[in-house]
Amino acid sequence: MKALLFDLEGTLVESSYQQSPETIEGLRRETRQKLISLGVPEKLLAGLVRSYALRNAAYQWAEDNLSVEHVAWLRAEMEAFMAPYDMGSARRTVLYPDTLSALNRLLDEGVAMGVVTNTSTAAAEYILTNLGLRSYFGAVATRSDVPRLKPDPAIIYLAESRLGVEVGWLVGDASFDSEAARNAGLISIILGRDGRRPDFDYDFFIRSLEEVPSIIFRQA
Repeated sequence: MKALLFDLEGTLVESSYQQSPETIEGLRRETRQKLISLGVPEKLLAGLVRSYALRNAAYQWAEDNLSVEHVAWLRAEMEAFMAPYDMGSARRTVLYPDTLSALNRLLDEGVAMGVVTNTSTAAAEYILTNLGLRSYFGAVATRSDVPRLKPDPAIIYLAESRLGVEVGWLVGDASFDSEAARNAGLISIILGRDGRRPDFDYDFFIRSLEEVPSIIFRQA
């Protein structure tokens, strides 16, 4: 059977970003300001709202226009900027009630699983270890490991390589998860615990992680 990838925040765990819309808005606003202060053209960021999209646009611009050393400097500056957000959110993260039951069923059936997340390695490992999830996953790939964040598919290819098993599905809760799955040729399973179907394209919609096993076993 093919392996299964999960997004982390908003899918397996509830972070401060899900708990507080104000936190998200603050991050978006300050991400834009920080990038501009580092020399990223303001017009490049026009029309972009989400923090991941702002950073991806900035990193692509830097790779196209700056030296390797300058690109590395820009990324390092942004990682330092993001660190307090990442760890502050990680420390307030809690498990969703359906997470363990779904993971245990998949583990019992021998499904190889990995995590792909737009948070940092430090934050992801803190969350997974603190909440007792690390042993479920044969691979964890984070934004710290790749040039750009989801929906860029590089993070999926890296997780697949680390698992050593072909990946078939990505479970997430956001448009960038669905798009990343599509970009990597995977089947997207989008979670909406509130029951509201998203307005972006996806392959499967679920209201609980407990629906995941039946989807992948039926497909397999």
